[in-house]
Amino acid sequence: MEKVLPEKLEDIMSVPTPEEAQHALRDVDARKQQSVDGSRSSRWWWIGGGVAVIAYGFVGEFAPGFLDDWGTTIVGLLIVLAVLSTTRWGTRMLGRRTQPRRQSTSRQVRLGLIGALGSLAVMLVLMRLDVPHLALVVSIVGGLLLAFAGPWWEHRMLVRR
Repeated sequence: MEKVLPEKLEDIMSVPTPEEAQHALRDVDARKQQSVDGSRSSRWWWIGGGVAVIAYGFVGEFAPGFLDDWGTTIVGLLIVLAVLSTTRWGTRMLGRRTQPRRQSTSRQVRLGLIGALGSLAVMLVLMRLDVPHLALVVSIVGGLLLAFAGPWWEHRMLVRR
């Protein structure tokens, strides 16, 4: 086999024109946005999750016997759906594109722990204050937050650097 070598060094190393470089950068940005859009959940997924959380709070408030019988099953199904929507094999089963796994930084882990502990502290304080209909209020606030802020949060997580 005979190797074919370029005759000039310019054939190997060509510098793109500014227009070609801009076009390449726009193409890269468009591909990134296409990847983000393909990985996002449907807005209806978030709205449905918010409605489910609100409905769970209403049922817990007005029909506590129903939750005594079915509460564990309902929570289990919701956890399975959450796992399916956030894991690589689950998203593949649901027909969504997957992305490479990003490593969490120690700062992200610390902020997550601070947020979780802060939420737990607020809940414990509210439980000690004996607020009437606390579960209903928390479910309404949580469901609305999930329905409206969920898509924003997911987009923010997908485009983070």
